[in-house]
Amino acid sequence: MALRRMLPMFAVCAVFGVVTPARAEPLGSHQPHVEASLGVRASKVADDGFNPFADSDDLVQVSLGVGGTVLRLQRLSLAAVGFWDYGERSSQARGAQTSLDVHRLTVGPELRYHLLNPLYVFAHVLPAFAHSKASLDDSLTVAPRTAQHWAYGADFALGAAFEAYALRRGESTQLRLWAIAEGGYGYLGSTKLRMLPGAGQGAPERTAPVDLGSLSLAGPYLRVSAAVSF
Repeated sequence: MALRRMLPMFAVCAVFGVVTPARAEPLGSHQPHVEASLGVRASKVADDGFNPFADSDDLVQVSLGVGGTVLRLQRLSLAAVGFWDYGERSSQARGAQTSLDVHRLTVGPELRYHLLNPLYVFAHVLPAFAHSKASLDDSLTVAPRTAQHWAYGADFALGAAFEAYALRRGESTQLRLWAIAEGGYGYLGSTKLRMLPGAGQGAPERTAPVDLGSLSLAGPYLRVSAAVSF
């Protein structure tokens, strides 16, 4: 009789022993300590000053990024991130060949929240510094007229990152691959497009400065990247 009374207890213990989940992997191992990314940034530049250098409003740049987690509080974390974006466009204006090279650097804090262990959303406001070089070459001068400027602004963006792959070493994960997408608005101040001749150009009557007005590279943007983290 005693044995029959103890059988239900053994059954309950056995069931709980089977269904009790293994210890979940800590969230901290999914919060990137150090990361590097490679992607593409596509912006829409509606300013009229962009028209002499492109037949559309699109400015596509290759994007390199670095970052890492600074603070962690459960599912919330704060990271420091930085991006370098480079792109160029070319077209014709006033019968001359034109080109525009743009370097953009953004650095600052990024706030992240993990909805799931392999998925987090983020928001950032990053100070931006952009260097642009505009060129106008009418083929009648030895060197083209150019205008080079720095512009300052900020990137405002929301995004999400999904952990696509993790390389495991025993019980720890040392390498993770992420797919990242963000969208927002990149603001930059206006710069003057007073195209000046370079030193040593021939035909002085053809080398007067050309004023193309001003240029602002502000506009909405989308960045898609692949990142590796440790």
